[in-house]
Amino acid sequence: MKKDPGLSESASESMPKRKVRRAFNGLSPREWTQLSRNVWDDVSSPRQKRHLEHGAVFPIKLADRLIQMYSDKGDLVLDPFLGVGSTVVAALRRERSSIGIELSEQYFAMSREWAEEEVGLLNLTGPSEPFRIVNDDCRNLLDHVDRESVQVTVTSPPYADFIRRSVADREKTHKKSRIVNDNNSQVKPYSDDSRDFGNLPYEKFLEESKTLFRHVFEATKPGGYAVWVVKDYRLPPHRPYISMHSDLASSAESAGWKWHDLIIWNQNEQRRLVLLGFPSKFYTNQNCSFLVVLRKDG
Repeated sequence: MKKDPGLSESASESMPKRKVRRAFNGLSPREWTQLSRNVWDDVSSPRQKRHLEHGAVFPIKLADRLIQMYSDKGDLVLDPFLGVGSTVVAALRRERSSIGIELSEQYFAMSREWAEEEVGLLNLTGPSEPFRIVNDDCRNLLDHVDRESVQVTVTSPPYADFIRRSVADREKTHKKSRIVNDNNSQVKPYSDDSRDFGNLPYEKFLEESKTLFRHVFEATKPGGYAVWVVKDYRLPPHRPYISMHSDLASSAESAGWKWHDLIIWNQNEQRRLVLLGFPSKFYTNQNCSFLVVLRKDG
């Protein structure tokens, strides 16, 4: 603050200092603004061996940014579809507590191993474990998470039975296509478990998602957030375009959430363009994902 030349030194020093308002996530106004872009093209990263084992994961950098935007140090982060553990590892690096739920015993073991390695690297010691990973069905979420304890959920759900359809389609039609070769696509079903969201027909998937949204809503603090990372899909010729991101947002709203924001993860630089629908129907390449941001009223 500029001193008034007409004031004495003692009078100037006694003037009240302007208070800096603290954001709920600890960010400064400058940091807040820098993170407010709604199209992201800088969060993709090379896959680690763990990621290749799973086949459909989001990068640590993406989870890190979301955790930084929607939570503060010491807050609790949840991922009900943990996979290999990216959300928990990102939370550890940002000094947040975390709970991950994973149905597959294979990915449960992988995620726990990765999180324990990270705890060792970060030298995180204390009376309580900084993370908890549970091998269970996410439908039982409230057995493991206290009500109104979670500040932000960061997750990417299985895409109904779309991955199974993709695998069958590639074995039949796209064995030598750029989708498989140039784009190094290695999608594969997560499990054969009937409880797996990745084995459900789409309409059933949406119904089960409503139940999960209600559970996550109960577990979330007033004013807390949930971010679901999803891709839209095609099932031509009968369903040329399925807007999974808006369908899930509608399911979430029916469970009490407000659709708060939408972020586009641009993946064009990581994928080669392929010829679709030629020569009779023009389709665009679906080289982006959507981050559906939900908020619980505070």
